[in-house]
Amino acid sequence: MKPATYLRGAAVISLAALGCAVPASTAGAAEIRRPPALPDAGAGPATFAYLCVNPKDRDLLPSGPCDTWRVVTADGRIYSLPDALAWEKSKNPDELGEPGTFAISPDGQRVAYHRARDDRVVVRDLASGETRTISYRVPRGSVGSPFTLRFVRDGNTLVISSADLEPAADVIAQVQDGTARRVAKGWTLLDIDPETGRQTLYQPAGMAKRGVFRTVEGRRGTTAKIPVNAGKHLIWGAVAAHDGRAANLVPKDPPACGPDMTPVWLAVFTTETGKMRTVKPRLPADVYRADVIDWLGPDEIVAAAARERPGKEPEEPVGSSVYAMNVSTGASRLIAKLSTTEQVYLDRLAVGGYTAAQGPVAAGKAAKPAKRGCE
Repeated sequence: MKPATYLRGAAVISLAALGCAVPASTAGAAEIRRPPALPDAGAGPATFAYLCVNPKDRDLLPSGPCDTWRVVTADGRIYSLPDALAWEKSKNPDELGEPGTFAISPDGQRVAYHRARDDRVVVRDLASGETRTISYRVPRGSVGSPFTLRFVRDGNTLVISSADLEPAADVIAQVQDGTARRVAKGWTLLDIDPETGRQTLYQPAGMAKRGVFRTVEGRRGTTAKIPVNAGKHLIWGAVAAHDGRAANLVPKDPPACGPDMTPVWLAVFTTETGKMRTVKPRLPADVYRADVIDWLGPDEIVAAAARERPGKEPEEPVGSSVYAMNVSTGASRLIAKLSTTEQVYLDRLAVGGYTAAQGPVAAGKAAKPAKRGCE
């Protein structure tokens, strides 16, 4: 069984986020209904996409009215996208199957997904409705999507990464011409400059293992190791890079003790040297996890966070609250918040559209942080 395959009895995460208004068709609905299909054109920028849970399904899967990805636009409207693979059953009766994958560009103008009918990766422009096919086929015999999708910089560069645990080569796809090429095996592509072609690659850190950046420009390449710890805390999790700098939100205590993934440091690195500086992240006290997903500009990064609901155990998926964070001061501002009464299946929540989401967003009621990790 592949590591990504879900066994029977898999847990689900429920979401009832506060914040932006919920469309009347969704708010207070007596039962889950499939939203209207995404318009052929003119839908407006997307901010979130997620898979929901059908409570009538004995395994609580994205089935029945939850059998499509939900796409949330900047104005709070929720649509379904039947073209995208949501969930694929396994032929093995002891396995449930696997979900599809989904990505949204930083400006929200494009979405990328695994097309269900022909196992192709496609990119759809939400304004024009134009769909482009990428020259990448899903490996034969796969269930669901054994890869993840991520836009880099803009809506024209798409990174396809293997979802397996074994090191694999990322694929860089150019949306405009549909071409795709591989990067060096075992490296994750963090950034590529469209003008110079300079690539920033990364080998993640592990327990007592230093992370490594590699910068490649033309035939020249430099490699730099980064520290194992920020203070006494292990550098762990997502890293985003842009123009020679990278950022990571260092959690309190991964991967044991619960784990306690509360961010304690915002670490910023110079990718060519590995030099690190840290600042305390000034996030709401009820944020129990946050991952860096991109740079918003020279002074800010974008963090996908999860907060505790008042009086509840932490249940929000990472990304239900999206913050811009200043890399010099750690100051944060909420720029987007998912609002839906549906349950979100596991961590199947995609975030995008943050470069266009600059307006003020209500912070929502803060909860008293629950006991976390081994405290």
